[in-house]
Amino acid sequence: MRIGPFGVWEILIILVVVLLIFGPRRLPEMAKGLGQSVRAFRKEMRDFKNDFDDEATPAPERPSKAAADASPKVPPVVNGPVVVDEPPVVSEPVVSEPVVSEPVVRDRATVEKDAESKPV
Repeated sequence: MRIGPFGVWEILIILVVVLLIFGPRRLPEMAKGLGQSVRAFRKEMRDFKNDFDDEATPAPERPSKAAADASPKVPPVVNGPVVVDEPPVVSEPVVSEPVVSEPVVRDRATVEKDAESKPV
């Protein structure tokens, strides 16, 4: 017979070692403390799972009457053909002349003055 990954002999050896280490007087106290710890752990895990499930599935929200009254009224959409009274406007493409720029010629004094005023 196996209990989890341990067999009967492994469990008996563990119990004998625990009995030798802690003695027969402290063994019931330790078992009680272990049981309380396991019970508290299970309760906390159950509470955590319930909180997580509550947050994962939010309750459906109902809009309040004041919010419904404050929303703008939109006229209903009518399906059908769109009628346009004006003929379509056709425009001709705009052709522009190419822009040609000439290089700017600066004198040497202006170039040196600009170089001195700008830090590198």
